[in-house]
Amino acid sequence: MKYPLKKDIINRLIAEFDYPEYGAALVAKKLLHLQGSIKPLFTDWWYIGKKPLVDVEEYTFESLTESYKMNPIAAFLTLDWLVREPKRAKESLKHGHDYIMTDLSVIK
Repeated sequence: MKYPLKKDIINRLIAEFDYPEYGAALVAKKLLHLQGSIKPLFTDWWYIGKKPLVDVEEYTFESLTESYKMNPIAAFLTLDWLVREPKRAKESLKHGHDYIMTDLSVIK
């Protein structure tokens, strides 16, 4: 399966996940640069809704979406962060959730 196009990611983030246009563009850019091991898992979820069975630094997609109440997009970005910067990501997860304030809304 080919990786989704940026414009398709943006459109779905807006339509399905209620991201504001500006936030959707920022998140889409991050999704286009997911690390190698996370990228094909995202592709499978994007096209067929397959939830990944992955464990990164003792965190799973399921634990992030269930226990941490992240939407699937945030869970994929967090898994990617855990691959790239495990120490910083784990420390942040231990201290709670991050919220980005924009003039349009709050993006989780």
